[in-house]
Amino acid sequence: MSASAVIASLGAAAVAAPSSGPSPFEPEFETKIVAHVLRDATFMQQCEELVAPDFFSEQSARYLVSIAKKHYRKYESVPSSRTLVKYVKDAIKTGRIKKAMVPDIQALLKEAFEEPLSDGKFVTEEVSTFARHRALQKMMEKVIDDMEKAETTGVALDYGEIEKHMKDVVMIGANDASNGYDFFGNIAERTEVREEIASGKIKPGERSISTGYPAFDSLLYHKGWGRKEMVVFMGPPKSGKSTALGQFAINAAVAGYDTLYITLEVSDQVMSDRMDASMSGTPMAELTDRSSLVREEIEKLAASSGKLILHQYPTGSFTPNQLVRLIEHYKARGTVFDMVVVDYGDIMAPNHRTTDPIENSKSIYVDLRAAAMAYDVALLTATQTNRDGAKAAVATMTEVAEDFNKIRIADLVISINKSEEEKANQEARLYFAASRNQKSDICIRVKQDLERMQFLKKIIDVT
Repeated sequence: MSASAVIASLGAAAVAAPSSGPSPFEPEFETKIVAHVLRDATFMQQCEELVAPDFFSEQSARYLVSIAKKHYRKYESVPSSRTLVKYVKDAIKTGRIKKAMVPDIQALLKEAFEEPLSDGKFVTEEVSTFARHRALQKMMEKVIDDMEKAETTGVALDYGEIEKHMKDVVMIGANDASNGYDFFGNIAERTEVREEIASGKIKPGERSISTGYPAFDSLLYHKGWGRKEMVVFMGPPKSGKSTALGQFAINAAVAGYDTLYITLEVSDQVMSDRMDASMSGTPMAELTDRSSLVREEIEKLAASSGKLILHQYPTGSFTPNQLVRLIEHYKARGTVFDMVVVDYGDIMAPNHRTTDPIENSKSIYVDLRAAAMAYDVALLTATQTNRDGAKAAVATMTEVAEDFNKIRIADLVISINKSEEEKANQEARLYFAASRNQKSDICIRVKQDLERMQFLKKIIDVT
């Protein structure tokens, strides 16, 4: 495998971080950073952790940044010019600095103390990008070096470790103070939005993804599936979890939202057949005989629909990192998804597998919800109930299979329930088993038509 192929395979991290090639940061910008490191206590308070000495191209800068960071961590202040000179003299005496380097340090100190600090806000905003760029460069250099060693020694590369480091690179500066939300300062903005919703200027659910049923939307906090949130459907085997996920994906696309559907249990062809049946109102057994009518109906809907992209992966092989890379792949080509459906979380693989199945499960759901937040999408997935839940009249949050962390992590958990009589009548009850932002214990009784893969044909009542 070539070096470029390895870098490409690192996926979302490499996409999100600056690309390789000539640095967009000129030496003058490095000097600006050094000036703030040496002289600006506010800058150091906000950015000290981002500025690593080995991110700088000149040895003199690496040394001055190193001693300034040590001083700041010890005294919580920036060193004076006299203190800096003392540090340099002491380093020369002890041999930590060679005399040949002294002119470069003197020249940089002169530049740094002549550099105005008036553009501190700009430097503070740009330093995260600078740090990510430099960290990515160093990571790529290490990967290429490891590849060369692997070719010589025959020792395999640790791709999991590489991917972990790349994820760390992307997260550099992700929690900058500049991303903070001023709660008291933004009350006027929040009030304006609420007043516009009340007056009808903004429609309820404008920032959410419709379920396809106004009565269902009205029960949800966001008046639809919330962006940056994860909804989990919970039910025993063969209860209709995949049918539910498929129909809500269809409804989102038909409403104009670009939707990504990941299937880990059935093939994309089978899933497409189910969607054809649902959208056209055709029984699965009659798709072949009525193929022309089905095509006509799907093409009619396609004219006004958003994109609906399906991807299939083997059970137990798809990771949250792969999902992120897939989203980034489409984003780079102009498709920004509104909703992502993963069918389903329990049969995914964690990014980094451990010997603890509970920890593996927890990491999958944590990383799925993180992807929803990072990409501003509504994310739907599913999980199994345990044996007690499969027997219960109504499965509550305590009946989740294997790992209760899934309940804690999800924003809304909806259990699928039906008695033998309800199955015979093609009915089911959807119970809000757990919710982060709204009332739980809501039960929606629905009519189904599973022959046509319609998980929810109509809402009968709500209690």
